[in-house]
Amino acid sequence: MPALLRHSLLAAFGLLALACGPEIGDECSSDAECGSGRICDLSSTDGYCTLGGCTANSCPENSVCVTFRNSESYCMAICDTDEDCRSGYVCDGVNGAHAFCRVRAACMPDDDPAVFPECSE
Repeated sequence: MPALLRHSLLAAFGLLALACGPEIGDECSSDAECGSGRICDLSSTDGYCTLGGCTANSCPENSVCVTFRNSESYCMAICDTDEDCRSGYVCDGVNGAHAFCRVRAACMPDDDPAVFPECSE
């Protein structure tokens, strides 16, 4: 096989491997499953690949930085509807620049207790 063709194929497979890597919001059981620099939030149902300490516009593509009640910020997977999220997660458009997938039972600052009774204070 000519060297140029071999190098082209290797480069194509390398790009394909990067495209198939873990994304923000993927299931995980350890940080290693989330990719370089990312963490696995094991407090979320089935784990949640994320980046902590984010700021506006610092999250990877298809994710948004969300600041939670405890003032900690994390990159969260963006969504338009609940169907865009994993099982056990809902699409929440209340907090952040874009709607994001969160654990169904997690409470956000503006959650309506009539809809989310677990969030009444």
